Amino acid sequence: MKSMDINALMEKAHRFARIGRYDEAIAYYDKALDIDGKNTTALENKGKIFYSLGRHEDAIASYDKALAINQNLISAWFEKGYTLRKIHRYEDAIKCFDKALHLDPDYVFALANKGYALNELGKFNEAISCFDTILKFSPNNLRAMTAKAISLRGLGKNMEALAYFDKVIALNPLNSFVWKHRAVALRSLGRIKEAEESEKQGNGTQL
Repeated sequence: MKSMDINALMEKAHRFARIGRYDEAIAYYDKALDIDGKNTTALENKGKIFYSLGRHEDAIASYDKALAINQNLISAWFEKGYTLRKIHRYEDAIKCFDKALHLDPDYVFALANKGYALNELGKFNEAISCFDTILKFSPNNLRAMTAKAISLRGLGKNMEALAYFDKVIALNPLNSFVWKHRAVALRSLGRIKEAEESEKQGNGTQL
């Protein structure tokens, strides 16, 4: 009976979460947790809702509760890291991504987000190592190529960065983010007219 009650409560919570009725979803997850305080799925899902609501510290607290019950929850380590990255706690985020990668070395999202956080910290060579690992197995990964280009630009290697931006644009010319970053690299190389054209492309296209 207890199991059936929890399943029904969880299903109601999931349903409310899917349609954006977050307060009601949280209430049902809490009811499930009143019955089974070690329900890590409820805790993780509460964390995701809190993140969606911009309640980042509450999200982190939910993930921490789940991880206190089970240290091997890869998704909780990733989601906690992602939330920490969102609020610019990059060092802490990297620790979480490393925990996820220790449990699953092939977790591409964790590796990519570790690279993004390293870029934010200006640790460009370490970031490039993350993106190179992804590109080794997924050579047309646009996000990894773009992020590596940003790393290279951060190292002052603007010609190499430009080559990667051009590869991305060749695969997806409708990416304003890349056109604008390409313009920055061109300006650094003194290629002002080309930079202006790249900026125009960025302003005239959509992601």
